[in-house]
Amino acid sequence: MMARSLLALGGGLCASAFAGWVFFLLGVPLAWILGAIAGSAIYANTVGLGGKTKYIRRAGQLLIGAATAAILTPDILSQLLGLLPPMVAAAVVANALGVALAFPLQRIARVDRKTALLSTLPAGMSEMASLARETGGQAEIVVVVHTLRVAMIVVCVPLLFGIDRGAAGASLSADASYTALLMCVFGGLVLSAVTAKLGVLNPWVIMPMAVGIIIVSLGLPIRQMPPALIILAQILIGFSLGARLKKEDFERMPRAVLAAILCSGGLILIMMFGFGPILRHFVEAAPTTLALALAPGGLGEMIASAKALGAASAIVAGFQFTRSFLTNIIAPPLLVRFAASSKGSRT
Repeated sequence: MMARSLLALGGGLCASAFAGWVFFLLGVPLAWILGAIAGSAIYANTVGLGGKTKYIRRAGQLLIGAATAAILTPDILSQLLGLLPPMVAAAVVANALGVALAFPLQRIARVDRKTALLSTLPAGMSEMASLARETGGQAEIVVVVHTLRVAMIVVCVPLLFGIDRGAAGASLSADASYTALLMCVFGGLVLSAVTAKLGVLNPWVIMPMAVGIIIVSLGLPIRQMPPALIILAQILIGFSLGARLKKEDFERMPRAVLAAILCSGGLILIMMFGFGPILRHFVEAAPTTLALALAPGGLGEMIASAKALGAASAIVAGFQFTRSFLTNIIAPPLLVRFAASSKGSRT
């Protein structure tokens, strides 16, 4: 049974890598991620995937976190610190919109308020789904809505904003060390395994970056992640996302799918085209970078997209982490208020 599951996962990864390569040859933006999503979704819905894909997703996140750590410099860290007020403002706006959109999603999908709220709050899918399971919500609805929202972002951003071809690559120091990069990967792996059990959000992305911040603060430059490993990370993340796009879920929960498309589409458009122009007055960054920074998607997926599109992945990571952190703090008390309100409305 174990061998069969591993064989199925291996076949799915091969299908994702092949589709990513085809997309790359065709010149599709975000080729390795979008191709991996397509290959994985087709394979999962035809052949089937055995085993858990979360470990594959975590491996991709670990590589992306280390790749982001490798571009950090003291100047970039100082810049991120200066961007903290806009980051918090963007997080507040995104969460306010998420709360507001919970009401139409509840009506369209015909779900309880807790499930609707956890579906529309702009945080990580795994964290919101776990909260749904713990509080008696419908975790499968939360997974479907979040998965579709991330898929919509990954497809729409390159089409609407394109590749940031003017982005300057990070200068490589002569003292940059592969040892420092390996410390980010393996140190991040150990810290992620420990902190994941403590309930830390997105540890597989955050911990390699945390190790990188310590290393850079000590004055040690980190060698850039080899391009082949960045491509591998994109394939792994795309694979895990495509594996969640199950045909039976679309057939079993059509109203949830419709609600996800409408409400998630509204959230994406408002953040990118409503709040984005305002943010440009305070943040000097390319449109693609700002779009991914404001996109209400997963931390790993958005950083991986930034890497693939030439955007400033450190800025994207800062905005995404700030929003995710704030959302995970306010979600539990919001759930209590929503549940109380829901009970009161029925009496």
